[in-house]
Amino acid sequence: MQSCFTYARIIVDMNVYVTNPHGYCMGVVNAIKIAEQVKSDHPHSPVAILGMLVHNEEVIQRLQKKGIFTLYDTNKSHKELLQEINPSTIIIFSAHGHGKDLEDICNARNIVYYDATCSRVTKNHDLIRQALKEGQQVIFIGKKGHPETTASVSIDSRIILLDIKERFDYHKADLLKPTFVLNQTTLSFLELKAIHQELERIFDNIVINEEICSATRLRQQAVIDIPAHAGLIYIVGSSYSSNTEKLVEVAKKTHKNANVYRIDNIDDIHHSDLVGKKLIAVGAGASTPPELTEEIIAYLRKI
Repeated sequence: MQSCFTYARIIVDMNVYVTNPHGYCMGVVNAIKIAEQVKSDHPHSPVAILGMLVHNEEVIQRLQKKGIFTLYDTNKSHKELLQEINPSTIIIFSAHGHGKDLEDICNARNIVYYDATCSRVTKNHDLIRQALKEGQQVIFIGKKGHPETTASVSIDSRIILLDIKERFDYHKADLLKPTFVLNQTTLSFLELKAIHQELERIFDNIVINEEICSATRLRQQAVIDIPAHAGLIYIVGSSYSSNTEKLVEVAKKTHKNANVYRIDNIDDIHHSDLVGKKLIAVGAGASTPPELTEEIIAYLRKI
């Protein structure tokens, strides 16, 4: 086994490239601010977030230390969790959006709730309602099971889901009807382009509204702009995070000669990965704490 000293000699000429921007987007900043304000306003009441406020375990742990807990169970729906919770608990809906049926449960049980939905997601919901009001067919492109997608398609049973991971069943749609298309805000604009082209080819009367949020788009473009000779790319973020997952996919697609790894924190860095790498790039998802990314950058630069 080689010593750390030997590894240090091998990688002494390594440079670190940092993508910009990286770290929290405004939607995440706002959601955390709302959660902390709710707890400050209700210091003696139990406060819980329904689902993960943002998709990062580090953020969830930090909120828990402040007395803000997370209601999350892979075996139970949000409806079931709300039905079981003590009604004295104050609920915060996550940044990803939620269905009106969850608000109805809260109202029926006299549960006080607050909304931390990202403004870009709210804008999507408004566009969906307007299109339906105008009699258009609505197709929503998203990842099935993701909370943003679940919330969006729950607006109306007429919305057709195009799962980003599956082949679209065109028998579900009326190919001649005026159709409005929009998408989950954290998808990759590279993969959306091909889907949009196919939809435009199939449908006679279609309007596509690409709603990749600016924070997601900027971070994806920053990854694309990583120098071509980078030998290793670290994307810092949670496996739960869709926007982090898309950064990894973009990095692999645009930098085929680089090793690309998603890492949670500094413990996921292995010295063996660094050997022979002249340039290492670091990017981060929009829900990744900036200080966590800075710690990783400082560690690599110290090496």
